[in-house]
Amino acid sequence: MLEKEEGHTPLYIHLADIIKKRIDDKKYREGHAIPSEMTLQEEFKLSRTTVRKALKLLSDQNILIKLPGKGTYVSDQGNEVKTQNHHFSSLTDSVKKAGKTMSTRLISVQKVPGQPEQRSFLQLQDDEQLIEIKRLRYIDEVPFCVEWIWLPPKFAGIEKSDLDSPLYQLLKKNFMVSPSTGKKTFKITFATREESFLLNVDEKTALMQIKDFVYDNHNLPMHISQQVLRSDKFTYAIDH
Repeated sequence: MLEKEEGHTPLYIHLADIIKKRIDDKKYREGHAIPSEMTLQEEFKLSRTTVRKALKLLSDQNILIKLPGKGTYVSDQGNEVKTQNHHFSSLTDSVKKAGKTMSTRLISVQKVPGQPEQRSFLQLQDDEQLIEIKRLRYIDEVPFCVEWIWLPPKFAGIEKSDLDSPLYQLLKKNFMVSPSTGKKTFKITFATREESFLLNVDEKTALMQIKDFVYDNHNLPMHISQQVLRSDKFTYAIDH
C-alpha cells in the first residue's frame, strides 16, 4: 500500500519501481500479463490515474507492453544490447562482404498467434496471425545460424515463394517493399537441444542472439527476425 508521496517523488514513480522489482524478482514474468489496472488500484489504494501513469512510464521504457483489450504484458527484454539502425542490411549482404558464400535451408513455414511484443509491433488485429518462417543458414556449407522471421498477414502468399532465397529480395519482388529503419538487439543465449542439433554444437553452448524490429520504406512495420548464431563462425560488427 502506498499512502503518500515520499519527499518530492510522485506516487506513480514509486509504483513503477515496485512493478520493476517484481519483474526482476520473476513475480511478473517476461511474456506474461501483469495484474489489471483495477487489481493494482485495489492492492495499493491508488487512483486509476496514478496506476495508468505508472504503466505508461514502464511502457515508454519498453519494460511493459500494453495490448488493447488484452491487458499489459512484461516485455521480453533479457540482458540485451540495443542499437537503433538507420539502414538495415541483410545477413546475406554481411556474409558476402566478408568474402564468404551463404546458403539457406527452409525448416518450416506456418501461421502462429505470436507473442504480445510481436503482435504489438506488427499491429495485428485480434483475429490475425503471424507468418513464421524458420530457416537454417550456412557459411561455406557449414551451419552457423538458426533464423526465425515473423511477418504480418499482409505478406500472405510469400509461403509459396522459394524461401531458401534472400528474404529482402522476395519482399521487394513480390510486395514492392524494402527495409528502412528499426531496432536491433543483441544478447547471449545458450543452445537448446534443437539448436545444438541444427548447428552441430554441444547443448548449452553460448550463442549470439540478434533480434531485428524492422520498418519498411513506407515507415510501416515490415518484420521481426531472430537469429541465433555460432560466434566462432560469424562476427557481427556495428558501425557508428
